[in-house]
Amino acid sequence: MSIELVTRYAPLAPAGPSTFDPQTRSMRAVVAAGAEVERYDARGRYVEVLDHRGIVIPPGGSVPLLNAHRRSDLGDVLGSATDIAAKGATVEATLTLSSRDDVAPIAADIAAGHIRGVSVGYRVLARTETTDAAGGRRVTATRWEIAEVSLVPIPADPRATIREAPMTTPTEPTPNPAPAPAVVNPPPADTATRASINLEIRSIAAVAGLDQGWIDSQVDANATAEAARAAAFEAMRARTAPAGTIRTATVVHDHGDPIAIRAAMSDALAHRMAPSLCKLEGRAAEFRGFRVLDMIGDLAQARGERINLRDQAALMERAVGAHSTSDFPLLLADAANKALLANYEVAAPTYRLWAARRTFSDFKDTSFLRVGDFPRFEETNENGEVKFGTLSENREKVRAKELNAGLIIGRRALLNDDLGALADFSSMIALRAAADENKRVYDLLAANAVLSDGVALFHATHGNLAGSAAAINVSSIGAAVAALRKQKSLDGLPLNLAPRYLVTGPDSELAARQVLAAITAAKSGDVNPWAGTMELVVDANIVGTAWYIFADPAAAPTAVYGYVSGAEGPQIRTEIDFDTRAVKVAAGLDFGAGVIDFRGAQKNTGA
Repeated sequence: MSIELVTRYAPLAPAGPSTFDPQTRSMRAVVAAGAEVERYDARGRYVEVLDHRGIVIPPGGSVPLLNAHRRSDLGDVLGSATDIAAKGATVEATLTLSSRDDVAPIAADIAAGHIRGVSVGYRVLARTETTDAAGGRRVTATRWEIAEVSLVPIPADPRATIREAPMTTPTEPTPNPAPAPAVVNPPPADTATRASINLEIRSIAAVAGLDQGWIDSQVDANATAEAARAAAFEAMRARTAPAGTIRTATVVHDHGDPIAIRAAMSDALAHRMAPSLCKLEGRAAEFRGFRVLDMIGDLAQARGERINLRDQAALMERAVGAHSTSDFPLLLADAANKALLANYEVAAPTYRLWAARRTFSDFKDTSFLRVGDFPRFEETNENGEVKFGTLSENREKVRAKELNAGLIIGRRALLNDDLGALADFSSMIALRAAADENKRVYDLLAANAVLSDGVALFHATHGNLAGSAAAINVSSIGAAVAALRKQKSLDGLPLNLAPRYLVTGPDSELAARQVLAAITAAKSGDVNPWAGTMELVVDANIVGTAWYIFADPAAAPTAVYGYVSGAEGPQIRTEIDFDTRAVKVAAGLDFGAGVIDFRGAQKNTGA
């Protein structure tokens, strides 16, 4: 799983009195309550949910209390979060503010009820993914490590907030009190206290969008802050919910989420690398023409870091510094992979037409079924038993291989925003990967490997090698097709395979096109019987005049190919070199190919 630090943001309505103790500057808070948060990755949108049961608390049981997830300066640390524990369906903690003078204004705002939002920073260690009824992805973090807690203007979970109740002990908050009435006449208070309450009433009105008349009514009634909040909630509900209306939750996009921003930036970079293949649409259009360092600066600010966007040295250090936690390697890898996949899909090698695709689960030998491995159907008498066969142990085995290539981008090239090298690399690796796959599969035909029965793939014993070399013509094609149809399964049943592909090299292309072309014949003897019956495949990896006829690979596969764990095509990964601070870009291809059966192909060495 990614060890990237993740944070959560979302709107929060005004709340009631807090558990804040001004003497100890401590309070009890809900830091996570399982709210759904919309996120994005390379596969697109998904909804993330935290399972409170999977929380991992660091040794010592304490994490920093930060100012809005900022972590670039010691002054961003406001205190500490301790006594972290899952309580029911939530995660709670005791937050204690530092006694520093610069933290005093924050403590005062908490005491006055102005600061209520709490958010959590965490790393996902394990997760599960499901699909909802609408086809959307739902990811549940089943194991996650809490890294920090922050006081924020807008928390992610609507219930992530400083708790409402007088604080008895740092670890045992009392239950929430019953809601206060809309207007309460409290005992007389001194002038300073009343002025503070009136100021808070005006703040409540500003947040709730209420007018001066509402403010005056609360002040004239000597309402407490708690009563004013309750009245504000009631006023907002009456204003927005007509009678009979069922209120539903609304999911909105968090345009300030750094992960969503990075995804849009990677789309923009991919468009620069492959403009004709990767579209610039949606939010990615906002970053048209942005330099890489500009993107790094914007991402740093989105994460709450203080950075001078005009300071190129600081941005460079943020991107590829020795102790960098920058988004740059992930941003670069996402963009390069998108451009690479687009180029790779265009460079379709010809072997995929006549070879069958399979999946490799690892890099060990994989056995594949052949035509006839399943037992023949036999008559069963009433109340008779089914006769079970067994799979042959001498099945052909194919092993996938791990292939790699790499490129280093120096700091100077990055500073000059020279992505041309990476764009060329992305295109070249896609073409090279496709060409390499193609050659590896055609080499299997040329090598004529010995199968598990001790006989070469193309051999007279297998009935798939022409007895005499012949150029491509109506007669030689007829002989090959007849031999293909006569092939039998392992238990001797005729397969009656139909020809699907005529495969040849450039030296025999002209003859192949002529034998498959439709002509208007003046007499029956001139009719071309093979016109339109097969698809021609020409590949330069076939040397000389040799030619092949293949059945449909779905019916009788001769060769198989595939990728490990479904990772189609090459994959790019990036890392920062600790010594040189250059960016290493490596491309890996986990690919396997091999021959598994002789029955679906015929070969003629050509003349």
